[in-house]
Amino acid sequence: MSSFKSAAPSEVVDRRRVADQIFKDLRRQIVLGTLPRGSKLPTERELAERYHVSGPTVREAIRGLTATGLADVRHGSGAYVTATTESLIAMSLGTVIQLEGLGAPDVLSVLGMLNEQAARLASEAATEQDHKRLRAALVALQTADTAREAAAGVRSFHRVLAAAGHNPLLSALCGFLADLQVELGMELTGDSMKEWRRIFGKLAQVRSGLVEAIIAGDTDLAVTLAREFHAKAVALITSLPKAKEVRLTDPKLRALLSSMMNRIGSN
Repeated sequence: MSSFKSAAPSEVVDRRRVADQIFKDLRRQIVLGTLPRGSKLPTERELAERYHVSGPTVREAIRGLTATGLADVRHGSGAYVTATTESLIAMSLGTVIQLEGLGAPDVLSVLGMLNEQAARLASEAATEQDHKRLRAALVALQTADTAREAAAGVRSFHRVLAAAGHNPLLSALCGFLADLQVELGMELTGDSMKEWRRIFGKLAQVRSGLVEAIIAGDTDLAVTLAREFHAKAVALITSLPKAKEVRLTDPKLRALLSSMMNRIGSN
């Protein structure tokens, strides 16, 4: 007969409560910058002594930090603060997408509205360095040779555009949703560079016009072109042959979106 004795239910509950309190305190320190991004957390022993708890309680608190994307445990090295706006946004929005069973139209319509705001802010706040990055992003799209390079170029363009507005929250939101759009495009094109080139060709003029409007500081034109660009991009993606095999509201596509979200959130 085994001599192992499990903890009493009250002891387990108490430990979880204490671990949750430690988790909240460490999360607060991370958010306030007391534990800055990239810094190493105190060791398990140090945390146990600081909070007057056992090692297992500390480990449970740290698991909470890793589960929420605030920290990462590196074998043989310890736990480090890894919180980024992008990872937190991805986790939060991804959870909403899965919980509510949202489909592609729901996600892409929100991205369209955010892109318009990004274009508006960029036309007002972009610096010369932002202008250079926007033009470089256009060149990267034009010179892509593989589907992977094409997808990376699209991601970069959306991120540079959103970043030019100098609003970190908007930038993170646009980045995550644009990643989902790109992942959807990759799934529906089957990694065909021929399809990517066709899409790029259809979007080249309006995309270039959008960049030039931002650089010229023409807010009204930038917003109009952002709206036109998004509408054309969605129309092209949804007209792909593979897209016709499954309706955009089909539960199978919702599952695909959730799967893509998991990949993006883990990057």
